[in-house]
Amino acid sequence: MNMDKDLKQTKKEVKILLLGWLAFASWVLIYCGLAAYNQDQESIRITFGMPSWVFWGIAIPWIFSIIFTIFFSLFVMKDIDYEEK
Repeated sequence: MNMDKDLKQTKKEVKILLLGWLAFASWVLIYCGLAAYNQDQESIRITFGMPSWVFWGIAIPWIFSIIFTIFFSLFVMKDIDYEEK
């Protein structure tokens, strides 16, 4: 039966997405928590017009998560046509 193959593919996709989400969420929460609250207001470093912790803790993970999503949707995710079954 082809449903077993489809179910395995779906489970694989869900696992990859959850691991990706967990990795990026951990990056944002841990880095921002450590970098933002351990600075003096007088010594805030600026990167591209924003505080460095915002750039490295929010902007960069967003960019990498967009790249991850594009890669996942183009090369990992498979279209399953249930109307033919």
